[in-house]
Amino acid sequence: MKLSLIMNQNSYAGREFLNKLHLKKINLDVIEIGNYPEIDISENERCGGLWKPKSSEFLKSFFRFYNFKSLNSPQLNKFLKEQQYDICIQGGTGILKNNIISNFKIGVLNFHPGDLPYYRGCSAPEWQLWEKKPIVATCHLIDEGIDTGPILEKCKLNIKMDSYSHFRSSIYPGIATFLVNTIMQITKNSKKVEVKFEKQDESKACYRSYIGDDKINKLRDRFLKLNRK
Repeated sequence: MKLSLIMNQNSYAGREFLNKLHLKKINLDVIEIGNYPEIDISENERCGGLWKPKSSEFLKSFFRFYNFKSLNSPQLNKFLKEQQYDICIQGGTGILKNNIISNFKIGVLNFHPGDLPYYRGCSAPEWQLWEKKPIVATCHLIDEGIDTGPILEKCKLNIKMDSYSHFRSSIYPGIATFLVNTIMQITKNSKKVEVKFEKQDESKACYRSYIGDDKINKLRDRFLKLNRK
């Protein structure tokens, strides 16, 4: 089975995924989009500097990287048609349109940090925490909607609850473990691939916007109170 991962250059989530894939000796090609700095200042701030994915230079020792200017690059479309990948992993990039998605035999897998269809959109981990729900991630196929594609599997994440920074910094390492387990399950018998997806129940769908600084500060206070006990 021929695998790939697509991400904005230096995506923290993508780099976290790649490191876990490397540790399990899972081979794939990396499709990088654009030109972005290695340090994500806003991500560092909300994670309190606790999340430091391996650098792209380190990961280039284990994977083939291909860089394209944008998702609209004709060179990218040509490359994907030539490569004929079976599966792509969304590693943190812009919204993918059908002209990209259709180039993968099985499709593009997204590992969304929320329990779909109840937590579509932004700040899914924070909304789950705010509503005192388990922190669940969902593996689903990407379609042209936002978090609307059919579901393959869900996983309750093992999240650190020492502080908001610990909470936030442990989300994508947890999702990376979920990703690796899922990919290993899909590829364990590459001669006979049968991947079954379940359509989402639209009657239960709820789109979430950015949770807002006020609620995040209240979540920080909740952690402080919890850990004083």
